[in-house]
Amino acid sequence: MKVVLILSFFVLTACAVTVKTYQNPDQSFDDFETWCWLEGCEVTYQGPDYLYDKKVVDEIANAVAYNMYKKGYQQGDDQSDLMVNFFMVVEEDSAEVGGFYDGTYQGEREWLTMLYPEYQKFLKGSLVIDVIDRENSELVWRSNAVKYMELNPIYDKKEIWNGVTKAMKKLPEKE
Repeated sequence: MKVVLILSFFVLTACAVTVKTYQNPDQSFDDFETWCWLEGCEVTYQGPDYLYDKKVVDEIANAVAYNMYKKGYQQGDDQSDLMVNFFMVVEEDSAEVGGFYDGTYQGEREWLTMLYPEYQKFLKGSLVIDVIDRENSELVWRSNAVKYMELNPIYDKKEIWNGVTKAMKKLPEKE
């Protein structure tokens, strides 16, 4: 029963995205109007080679661009007020999810019980979105969205858009 509860909790938390944001407290966003991608106004992939998928990178870029538009910023050229970049960080992790007992007879009325733990392996993935003031080359806003995933993740469009929207929720809107 305990193993079922632990597995159920793990499955439920594996779907959640946790977001932490940073905003330069001295920076006002009132003067920012336009934005562009950091690398020559082109989307670039930064992350593990084995997870590279052009469709996924394009979908993340589209979701970021849409959220910038919804916040009131217009996409411009390499002279834009803001430069935007995103990258992925992925690390393999594991958690003990239960175990099984091996009862071994040790004499007339003694049993030696050994616990052999079982582990569930998973990926801890982060999508980091940076917003940089082009004029000062300073980071003015950052979002770090973390999600636990299966070892061979399957991405879907809705999940990407929901994750990026949640990651960019606290980006200040253009007034």
